[in-house]
Amino acid sequence: MSAAQLAGKARRALDAAKRAIQAGDSETAADRAYYAVYYAAWALLDSKGAARPKTHRGLIAEFSRMFVKEGPLDASEGAVLSRLENLRLVADYTLETVPIADAGRAVEEAARFISVIERLLSRSDNTR
Repeated sequence: MSAAQLAGKARRALDAAKRAIQAGDSETAADRAYYAVYYAAWALLDSKGAARPKTHRGLIAEFSRMFVKEGPLDASEGAVLSRLENLRLVADYTLETVPIADAGRAVEEAARFISVIERLLSRSDNTR
């Protein structure tokens, strides 16, 4: 899958998360918000020619190494992936309810994260 395809997939997941919030479905919103940032992170990794890690944790670690520790992202931007993954794990694998406010924040964070990644992808396209 190309970086452009992954970026599109990220946008579609974000749109699904927004629809879930509007419907009051916090678990689906949390799941889709995480996958939105996951696909966006994968798109940025792909744009730099990095091999896709085999696990979610591997992708998060590689993303952090390549784009947070070495820049251009700061630690707060890099932490979004882990924070949203943790919320998704609660939503998908426990009987705990994800508060709608937490899911709403996750959707907002995902939207900001995707915007940042899209800007980086755009710069990457312009430097080729």
